[in-house]
Amino acid sequence: MAIKRMTLILYNSYDKRRWHEAHKRAIARAAPVCYAFNCNLAIMDFPCTREDIMSIETTIGDAGEYLRRLIESNRFSIVDSYQPQFGIPIATTSKPDEKKSITPEEVAQLLFKKPCGLFIGLGRRGLPKEIFDFSRYHLDITKKRISLETCTAIGIIPAVISTYLEVFGKNQRKLYI
Repeated sequence: MAIKRMTLILYNSYDKRRWHEAHKRAIARAAPVCYAFNCNLAIMDFPCTREDIMSIETTIGDAGEYLRRLIESNRFSIVDSYQPQFGIPIATTSKPDEKKSITPEEVAQLLFKKPCGLFIGLGRRGLPKEIFDFSRYHLDITKKRISLETCTAIGIIPAVISTYLEVFGKNQRKLYI
């Protein structure tokens, strides 16, 4: 059974008018994680162009090699709104609405059926209310309501979900043998 693609969506809650170093660092940090765990990367509401992205100079992610690979393989997007190809919208938070709460295991199970787009808010404000309202599910990756620093979340969310995908995939193959 083929696994659908997970898209990590970095949502800009910093300055929406000026292209900051913090924007560049977040993208540079997310790219190797997405590449390593077979995710797409999207940035939403960022004040930049494709040319700005291509000119990012960094020592992170093998000097930007993984960002280039994502771009070359059409796995990187700059968007102003949620795109249907991202699949099921999921807000990541340490304070999920109980009615919308989903576990990492359930996200992995969903990915066997449909793609999922996981929002991660950048900055102190995190995700805005309209993203929480729009999202079908809310994911607390820790399952303990522990707030994580943004870069930590960028690394942990794909790693945890990918681990469940691998375990579930192996178990499904055993069922068919």
